[in-house]
This record gives sequence, C-alpha cells and structure tokens, in this order.
Amino acid sequence: MKMNGKGFTLIEIMVVITIVSIMFGAVILAFPDSSNDRLKEQGKRFSALISLAQDEAILQSQDLALAVYDSGYSFYRRVGAKWVAYSDKPFVARVIDGGLHAEVLLEGLSIKLPPPKKVKPQIVIYSSGEITPFSYNLNNQEKSKYLIQFDGAGNLKQEFIANEK
Repeated sequence: MKMNGKGFTLIEIMVVITIVSIMFGAVILAFPDSSNDRLKEQGKRFSALISLAQDEAILQSQDLALAVYDSGYSFYRRVGAKWVAYSDKPFVARVIDGGLHAEVLLEGLSIKLPPPKKVKPQIVIYSSGEITPFSYNLNNQEKSKYLIQFDGAGNLKQEFIANEK
C-alpha cells in the first residue's frame, strides 16, 4: 500500500500550536492594565507612602509634609523654618498616571489643586505620627473611585468603589 504525502505530521502541527501560543501570550501581556487596576495601584501606592512617611517622621523625630498638586504629589521635610522637597527614594515627587483625577478634602472641603510649580505643603505629618486629617480621592474615566482617609491620629481608611454600569 502506498501512502500519499499529503497532510501534516504531528510534529509540524505541535510546532505551529506552540508558536501560536507564544504569540498569543505576548499579545495578552502587551495590553495595558484596565483603568480600575491602575486606579487601585495608584491608591494603594499613595496610602503606603503616607504610612511610610508617618513611620519616617516618628523614627527621625522630624515633621514631614505632603503637597498634592493637579498632576501628582511630593513629600517635604522641615529644614530650619523652611519645607524642603525630598529628592531621594521613596519620597521623590510622584506623577499620577494619565486618565486619573485626584481630589483632596481638608476638613470636608475640596481644595483647588495648584500646578506643580506653585505647590506648598497642605498636609503635615508630625513627629508623633499624627497627621493633618484629610481625604484623597482618585477617580478614573470609568467613574470608579478609590477613597483614602486619614484621621488626626494617623489611622487609615481606604475603599475602592467600582462604577456600576
């Protein structure tokens, strides 16, 4: 009986499937995270940095401050009678990812966020660990929210609210 040479061998099919799988995986990894994932990541990073700044203030017995502006935030330390911006990690100035909008509430009132060049610290983190009570709200284009609140004692409360479509 003579075999006709038409068709593919099992090895050829397996090689093609492997190549397609690798390419499919690369395409999936190339897609950016969802807007809600970026929102949660930015919110968690912000609250973690504030908590770290509280620890730093206590350990160094030095008041620190936070300035929030329209496109990000930066940390300051008191040198003499002036606030000086941190230039070393982890307290370097941070930029909020595109598509996210921040709002700061002091004593329940929303404050207008200035541009980075005109910013002055709005929130003080005292060497005792106490902090100016404030709320930091991040919103994305999908109208989801990440709410962060610090009370005067420095206690943190955070919540993610997904937009119900």
